Amino acid sequence: MDTITLSADLDALAKISAFITEAAELCGLDERATWQVQLAIDEAATNVIQHAYDPGNPGTITLGWVRDGNRFVVKLHDTGRPFDPESVPLPDINSPLEERQIGGLGLYLITRLMDEARFDFHPQEGNVLTMVKYISVSPRDDVVLMPVMGRVDAVTAPELNKAVHTQIEAGARFVLLNLSDVTFLSSSGLRSLLLIRKELMTLGGELRLAGLQPQVHEVFALTGFTQVFAIHATTEDARAAFGLGRV
Repeated sequence: MDTITLSADLDALAKISAFITEAAELCGLDERATWQVQLAIDEAATNVIQHAYDPGNPGTITLGWVRDGNRFVVKLHDTGRPFDPESVPLPDINSPLEERQIGGLGLYLITRLMDEARFDFHPQEGNVLTMVKYISVSPRDDVVLMPVMGRVDAVTAPELNKAVHTQIEAGARFVLLNLSDVTFLSSSGLRSLLLIRKELMTLGGELRLAGLQPQVHEVFALTGFTQVFAIHATTEDARAAFGLGRV
């Protein structure tokens, strides 16, 4: 495992970012995955720097990485205060901004950006955070790409549901809906997508969405469904993400 040990102060963040970026690129992570790893590591390191040690006594922080098959494994180690992730409340991401309590976002981002995250504390060794990002080798060849156009509302949603169900009956388990030509999405359309997603998940499959226009994406954001559906900017990004766990 290649490692770097630094003083646990804010000046270390730039060196940590450069170290992990080079490692991610060496291991073949694409630009988006590299950015996700950068942000997750920055959040984790910042938490250590700001909370693990007493002011004026920064201690050290050690970052290491290794490639294990299709897994990019990163370990962050410190000897500061024991950290229990269960003690951190989930952040409120649904209330209006002025009503939200500050805190918990860093840990939330880490668990959303990385495919695996595990916290361990050893009395003699200190805190160890192990994070894993899966490396995409090649896109799946069994993804069914279905373009959706126009309005998805109470009239057309049942037609969409039927079309996808036909593909599922024919054996499809990984379905990608290209919504780049969808100009309108109602709550009926959202319910239809939820039913499709549930059916695929029951069968061990996945539903991913791509190319949402701004007004369509806003519907997902307003209802909180950006946290439910796997949404991608392009069909290429979506296709590469199938079978790799969380987005």
